Amino acid sequence: MNVRWLVLLSFVLCACPEGPQQPDSSADVVDAGPPPPPAKPSVATLSGLKGKVTVTREGKAAPAADGPLYAGDKLDTGADGHALLKSGGREVELLENSSFTLGKSLGDLGLASGELFFEEADGGEFSTSTGAARAGAGSRVKLDARDGGTTFVVGSGTLEFEELESDAGVQKLAAGQSFVVGKGVLEFEETPPPDAKPKVKLTPRGTVMVKSKTGGNAKLPVAGKEYDELGAFTVDKTGGLTAQLGGATLQFDGSSKGTIEPTNGDPKLRFTLQAGGMRIFLKQGESVLLDGKKPITVRAKMAMTALVTPSKNGPKVEVLAGEGEAALPEQLPRKIVSGEVVAMKGKALDASKRGSPVLTLPAGRSTRVFWGRGGDVGLALAPGDGEFEVATDAQFQNLVAIGQGDDLVVVPGPLKGTLFWHRKGDEDSSSGRFERDEFAGAVTAKSDTVAETGLKASVYFQSAVPTLTFTFPPKDGVTAWRFRVYATSDLKTALVDRKVTENRTVVESGALREGNYVWSAVPLDKSGIESGGGRMNKMEIVFDNSVTRLVLSSPRDGEKASVAVGVAPLGSKLTLNGKPVQLDDAGRFSHPIGGASVLVFKLVSKDGGEAYWVRRVAR
Repeated sequence: MNVRWLVLLSFVLCACPEGPQQPDSSADVVDAGPPPPPAKPSVATLSGLKGKVTVTREGKAAPAADGPLYAGDKLDTGADGHALLKSGGREVELLENSSFTLGKSLGDLGLASGELFFEEADGGEFSTSTGAARAGAGSRVKLDARDGGTTFVVGSGTLEFEELESDAGVQKLAAGQSFVVGKGVLEFEETPPPDAKPKVKLTPRGTVMVKSKTGGNAKLPVAGKEYDELGAFTVDKTGGLTAQLGGATLQFDGSSKGTIEPTNGDPKLRFTLQAGGMRIFLKQGESVLLDGKKPITVRAKMAMTALVTPSKNGPKVEVLAGEGEAALPEQLPRKIVSGEVVAMKGKALDASKRGSPVLTLPAGRSTRVFWGRGGDVGLALAPGDGEFEVATDAQFQNLVAIGQGDDLVVVPGPLKGTLFWHRKGDEDSSSGRFERDEFAGAVTAKSDTVAETGLKASVYFQSAVPTLTFTFPPKDGVTAWRFRVYATSDLKTALVDRKVTENRTVVESGALREGNYVWSAVPLDKSGIESGGGRMNKMEIVFDNSVTRLVLSSPRDGEKASVAVGVAPLGSKLTLNGKPVQLDDAGRFSHPIGGASVLVFKLVSKDGGEAYWVRRVAR
């Protein structure tokens, strides 16, 4: 740095002509705290205090305390001091042996000496004693005013800087680059400064509360935030949290609770899961540490995805896709592959196989699944060795699983929602739409009314004969009727025979079947003897197959059954657990179940579309 710049910086960086300021030892430091705040709005909020930190206001110095700060307030940190200043989405972190004076906003970086970090959540302007700066959204920049020089080091994000007294114009910096005032050039650094810690980016979905060592408990902003220290988190039951560092991504479900911490070692990311559930996505070679009584290191040999849930013996890891290894401290790692569940057993890790999927969906098609409860689903992939993705959106932004080399991936299927899957780079993807089967818990039938009109009544049904309500005209002095229903093939035996005390009666679904009937309601006198005058009415119950989807009358989900009964759309083909089901001319079927406990009905419509129905059977 030349002499001209040394002279300039001595005037610009400090409040007095003697050189960079040190903490004002001449000020009277008292224990009563700083004087009352001036009659003007606060500029920032002070928190994260560590070690010796003093605040000087109107010439009086006192130990700093959490609370508001005002323009003109001067902060000094000792050899172990630390302070955090916040205002909106902007933060300034003052490090040890530093002196900082607040301007009219937190964008005025009045650093007389020492070091600070400034962060900008949304991107904004900053003014410094050596020039004007603009930080990009999510940027973190270190400002070092020591040894007669000023240096800007970009840890993450971007920085634009225009130096005073220079014709160089605006300088643009990216992460890993530094700018030294006075030299007029950009200096590129291959690695961050030795004291820089990696930062984990936390992004919420819904409400997520985070409590860090220095920042206190706060709601995580929608745009997310980066942390380089241990933080505890709590996720609302309807929310979610994504943590990302390098090639490792953690996806926490609603109602999750735990801690996250980036480290300088390997693995670079460690966490605990105290409640809820989560997914781990790892690129090849990446690793994470599941902390606890018996910490487990999970490393990916190829791109992999795993589910993690807490248990009394420690975390349980279910590998959805890919291949890796898991290891306890001071023990040799063990290989883990897709379909395995790893958990603590005694003092060692134990691996077991996950159960078979409820059904498998084909590659290259769009299918639909109707079921009463969710379960594991197999997703067939196009042949190949490339990396694949499973997501809940067609743009593959909300990932469920990533892996490499498999021809089948098994994932938990949603009760209601859609899954998309493909090999990365493929133009087309496969999809499965999952819907709750409204008939899984019970067979429903509509209700029809049959009135005594003298005309033949026709009742049409599809899945089940509906509940029928018969009505007939009231008569003066009549308080009871004898109601009967006969099949036309047998007029001697009544299928329904009852005494009713009002001019209507209900015959429940299933009491009558498809066919032709006659019915009557004969008035009874006070002695209960038929007085005559009842009319014989004709009725037909006709099956009408206009269904557009499979209708399963039996079994209901979870009940015992030996036969599957239902109706399929005309012209369709139906299989049960891979075997053809014989349909009659009207599309009806009654098919033995056998010993299966899970029934998967596959319906192929006339246009080639495929849909699946899943029912579980009690045994």
